[in-house]
Amino acid sequence: MAREVFFEEGFSAATMSTIAARLGGSKATLYAYFKNKEDLFDAIIADQCSVIESMLMLEAEGADIHATLTALGRELVTAMCSDQAVRTFQLIIEESRRNPELARRFDQAGPKVGSERLGGYLATCHAKGDICAPDPVHAAGVFFNLMKGELHFRRLLGLEPEPSAETVEKEVATAVATFLRAYAPR
Repeated sequence: MAREVFFEEGFSAATMSTIAARLGGSKATLYAYFKNKEDLFDAIIADQCSVIESMLMLEAEGADIHATLTALGRELVTAMCSDQAVRTFQLIIEESRRNPELARRFDQAGPKVGSERLGGYLATCHAKGDICAPDPVHAAGVFFNLMKGELHFRRLLGLEPEPSAETVEKEVATAVATFLRAYAPR
């Protein structure tokens, strides 16, 4: 419910009173769990980021990098292009000018953790000679940007509905192929 209040009113306009009323409880109860609106929003961000983070438990031992990145990409694109994720991204982008700290907190909770996790996997792949990625955290950022691509951008603009499984497959196949060509062993 709090997420919907933020989506409808924006971070700045949303109040703890409105959120408490929507939840059907008191402000005092809400404040018992969250000391302020920022902490409540952090919990929403953490929830959204945990969806992506759980996908990044990658094992490099014996796994084919193409298959692993394709499976990860499929999950990422599906999750990042969901209505809830898109609305969260839109809200963070909208509020980031007024509240840069909000964007920083999102980056620390999501993209930074994701790049470090995927970077660990890519470092192992680099050490095995599967790819040439001497800066694996940077390579992880490249991978994530390829996964977002045009489809995610069009979703953020509200120009596309949630993608079909076929659309996701096409986007992921192109992005993984591009990534593996760019980081092919030398």
